[in-house]
Amino acid sequence: MKLKNLILFGLLFSIGLLNAQTDFRPGYIIKNTGDTLNGDIDYRGDLLMSRLCKFRDKENIIKDYSPNDIIAFRFIDGKYYVSREINDRRVFLEYLIKGKVNIYYMRDENGDHYYLDKEDVKLTEIPYEEGIKYIDDKQVFYESKKHIGLLNYFMQDAPEFQSRIQSLKKPEHQTLIKLAEDYHNAVCEG
Repeated sequence: MKLKNLILFGLLFSIGLLNAQTDFRPGYIIKNTGDTLNGDIDYRGDLLMSRLCKFRDKENIIKDYSPNDIIAFRFIDGKYYVSREINDRRVFLEYLIKGKVNIYYMRDENGDHYYLDKEDVKLTEIPYEEGIKYIDDKQVFYESKKHIGLLNYFMQDAPEFQSRIQSLKKPEHQTLIKLAEDYHNAVCEG
């Protein structure tokens, strides 16, 4: 009898924990029709946010939206996600900065991914790899440099940024946002 009560208590406790893990924050979704719905969005980690938007409307009805279901969602005074196609599947990308060059971010099972687009240039992933290679039976740490060439291409109309781009070690939120913001301010008139 004690074992049954212990198991029942454990089940009830774990169900309570599962329900307690939500973190709904004010926000809105933009449906494929262009309509905007205000409510609350469950704030989760980057991995889940790239695949799912859990939305609670004013009547407290919770509905899951995939990147196929809505155009975008946004937390009030916070993160903004847009639905885009990457490698033949739709995902939510966090919109880091909008300007002459737009920067997006997504995390999946393979790690962090950054993307850029620009007027007349399609959405492109910023390539970056790091790891250990074996050279002459010795382990050597390496970092790819392909991201430097891509950023130079996207920002070629501002040659004064080339040295700054050359010094960019690893694509990260703050460095990419600051670079795109400064680039925007340099090439925009007014």
